[in-house]
Order: sequence, then C-alpha cells, then structure tokens
Amino acid sequence: MNNPVLSVCIIGHGRVGKLFEALLKSMKGVRVLVKHKHELMYPVADIFMICVQDQWVSKVVKELTFHEQERVFSAVHCSGMLPLGVLASLAKVNRERNRQRGKINKKKKESENKYIAVLHPLAPISSHTVSVEGILFDAMGDPDLLLIFERWCLEWGARYLRVNEHQKKVLHIAAVMSCNYLTTLYGMVGDFLESEQFTNVEAKQIVNNTMGRTLEQLYELSVEQAMTGPIIRGDIDAIHEHLAILKHDRHRLALYKNLGNSTLNMISEFQYRPSEDRIVLMRELFSS
Repeated sequence: MNNPVLSVCIIGHGRVGKLFEALLKSMKGVRVLVKHKHELMYPVADIFMICVQDQWVSKVVKELTFHEQERVFSAVHCSGMLPLGVLASLAKVNRERNRQRGKINKKKKESENKYIAVLHPLAPISSHTVSVEGILFDAMGDPDLLLIFERWCLEWGARYLRVNEHQKKVLHIAAVMSCNYLTTLYGMVGDFLESEQFTNVEAKQIVNNTMGRTLEQLYELSVEQAMTGPIIRGDIDAIHEHLAILKHDRHRLALYKNLGNSTLNMISEFQYRPSEDRIVLMRELFSS
C-alpha cells in the first residue's frame, strides 16, 4: 500500500519560504503548495508552514482561524523568537472542529499543543542557500509533527533538536551573536582595511583568511587553546599602538575596547594567562 501524500502549504515566499519549498519538493510523498500574499483564499493542506516575518505571523494566524476545509490541519511557524503560543488559537479551533465531527471522544482531552509546532533553522538563510546539510533545526510542539520534522531533517542531512520555550529563545540569541554579529564584525574589519588604503578584494581576502582560519581552529581546539594575540600575550606595547591608530575612529575604537574587555573577562579563567599586573594595565587601557 502506498503511503498517503502529505500536503504542505508554504505561507510567505521570502528566503525561508523558498528554501522550505525547494527542500520539500525534493522529497517523495510531499505535495508542496505556496500561498502568495496577493491570493485571498488558502488552499486545502495538511500542514501550513508560516514563513512570513514575525510581525505578520499574527495576521496569518487570524486568517487561518477562518479557513474552512474538510480535514483538520496543522500549523507551524518558523520564527526564532516567537513562542509556540502564537498558534494557540489554531490548535483550539482544530480541536473543536474534530470534536464537532465526532473524530475524537468528547470526554478525551487533547494536548494544548496538538496541531501546532515550531520548526526553526538555526543558521543564516540567504537567497543563495540551497542546502541545509549540517544545519541545526530546533523544534517544539505537537509530538506527531516533531516526528515528521525529524524525518525531514534526516533526509535533508540536517541536524535536529527538540527544545523548550526558554531553550528556543536562548538559541536565537546565540545565533544572533554568532551569525549576525559575526557578519557585522566581518564588515567592520573589511571597511577598516579599505579605509587604510587596501582594495576591496585585498580586504576580503585578508578577513576571509584570518577569520576563516580562526573558525577552523575552533572546530578542533578549545577557546583557550585557540586564543592568540596581544591580550593573551600581555603585549601592552602592541595594544598601545593599536589604540593610537584607532583614536580618531570613535566607533572602531569603542569596538576594539569592548572586545578587549570581553577577552580579559574570558582569559581570567584560563590556566595560562598574563600576570595580574598586566591584566590590570590592559583593563585600564580598554576602559579609558
């Protein structure tokens, strides 16, 4: 007997929506539909994947509460920060419809999370992203939906992690710092090099080499083992020179000092670190 086809409707056709569309279309047993914003009616589907920006999720949820179809549907949002609870009204509507159709025992209480879930890719998704191999997806909600997501991730070559509400928010903060802010740092360092007479190509090559090599090392080594530079060496003269060069550049100077102080906080736990006298001197330089 053939397995029934699972119909999935993508709502929102930006970077995340297009990625899910491509991933799901590559799978057997999945029929993919796309609901574009100019279309008034929602199609019939088993799962609605809400891939719009966070501020539009509540609007979509409200529209779906009035969506009528013969079979009960599930709803999934793909936001990193929004809680599962934004879909609560859809869970309630579907539970009530099931009761009215006599498909569940009226005395039996279904889980509040039945028919709703979150599936969030913990990685920067661009218009050029075509594979999610190795990418972590965090998920929470209806256990039946989570089993489906786990199978999807296995087929995509992605990693999969079930989380609670707090863990989900913590992961999003971690992603912002490690992805978005890393991109900001990359851009700021490249701009600094260009402002100091390096070409755009040279700046990209330099930052790619230094940042890329560092990330490669961190895959194999601990932070303590991989840490290099004037702070871990206690090189006061080098730090003086850096600050002198940056003194007329308020934003980059502040960045250098803030990261310097954060590095001092981190190495305070290292087994091998500069003397306390040097750490105090460096702290004074970064705080002045």
